Amino acid sequence: MKTLSLRWRIAIWSALVSALALATFTAVVAFNLHAEQIEMIDTRLAASAALVGARDDSVLDRLEKMIAAPPPADVDKIIHGFAVMRTTDGALIRGQPSLLADTFRHWPPERWPPRRDFLNVKIEGTRLRVGAFPRGDMTLLLAASREPADEAVRDLLASAAIALPLVLLVVAAGSWWIARRALGPIAAITRAAALITADRLGERLPAPQTADEIGRHTDVLNGMFDRLQRGFEQATRFTADAAHELRTPLTIMRGQVEEALRSAPPEHERLLVDLLEEITGLQKISDTLLLLARFDAGKNPLQRAPLDLSVLLAEAREDAELLAAPKGLHVSAELAPAVRLDGDAVMLRRLALNLIDNAVKFNRDGGEVSLTLRPEGSDAVLTIGNTGSGIPAERRASLFERFYRSAADHNRTSGGSGLGLSLCREIVSAHGGTIKLARTEPDWTEFTVRLPLLPLKPVSRA
Repeated sequence: MKTLSLRWRIAIWSALVSALALATFTAVVAFNLHAEQIEMIDTRLAASAALVGARDDSVLDRLEKMIAAPPPADVDKIIHGFAVMRTTDGALIRGQPSLLADTFRHWPPERWPPRRDFLNVKIEGTRLRVGAFPRGDMTLLLAASREPADEAVRDLLASAAIALPLVLLVVAAGSWWIARRALGPIAAITRAAALITADRLGERLPAPQTADEIGRHTDVLNGMFDRLQRGFEQATRFTADAAHELRTPLTIMRGQVEEALRSAPPEHERLLVDLLEEITGLQKISDTLLLLARFDAGKNPLQRAPLDLSVLLAEAREDAELLAAPKGLHVSAELAPAVRLDGDAVMLRRLALNLIDNAVKFNRDGGEVSLTLRPEGSDAVLTIGNTGSGIPAERRASLFERFYRSAADHNRTSGGSGLGLSLCREIVSAHGGTIKLARTEPDWTEFTVRLPLLPLKPVSRA
């Protein structure tokens, strides 16, 4: 599953955190606003109570008329109802309107007298704020609607609901832009690091102008690349020097053993033949190591020229039949004619023979080796398969590593050094192609090589 980029994750998380912070802030503000509005209602109820005498019937009459009559448009009517009750038993003396009066008339005895100065009641869906004010042996209860407080909170939440998405959009866009600016140097470092390969170890990461965390990180990475380059160059020089120094004594030893073999008594021939085979194997390893060292050093040893790969593989098939004869293997080939490319004939022949040699060595007696060559688009596709026992999944990733040998070949009974496939990869890569394990099953293993074809020359028309 494809994951979001770091820029988008930063933007999304910033928006989520901002949404949580703004929601918390809005909730706190709404709570405080509602409390302030209720406090204002309580203050106005207390002020109204101060103007009303509980035993002054004329004042109560005026209060009843004020509640019953609709208020003028420019008058804020705070009092929605009142009741006068005895403090001792809570009996209703007088009240207006009737619903409010009935509510206080049936007030539970255990809740009388009120333990708080102000109470919240609900009558037929109307939320009221009631203030209790003692007047001698009487208690005056004044009621006011809590709708102004509720409406103020609703207006605040409605405004927040409109503003919140816009704020989150701005936060997300700003976070994305800031993350893009902050991660720009890292993206440049990533692109530069991707270009540093074995043949381009001299490349370095671009150092930022500022001495911040990214700058220090870049300095550390460049220092690491310096150390890696020195170690790689030392290893390459050692491999090349060792392989080069071994060539002369091995050549001398081989010549001496061949000379001794020509005049050796029969009882010594087997020993000398074995020595000659070991020296020949060491020469192949030495030559391969020297060739790999040249590839590693960026010294491309190819001698490229236009060639016919079909002809080259037809010759390699003859060698394959000679190699396959001791094990009774059947060699089949389907080679498309005139498959031309620009390459090194010696190296490509070595590539083919290495793959054929592996197909013969890791095969069962009486099995099959298959060679196929066909043009496919702008590539020549070479496939070499054999009736091998298959390659375990845990070993497939290591096939092209140097000195890698399968568990079945670890005792070197096949004579392999573990350098063949590594050299094949270098040869194919130097030609601009690819090589891969295309198929492996219990009775069939197949490698595929793709090499760029020689571009066709346009045909001129008179």
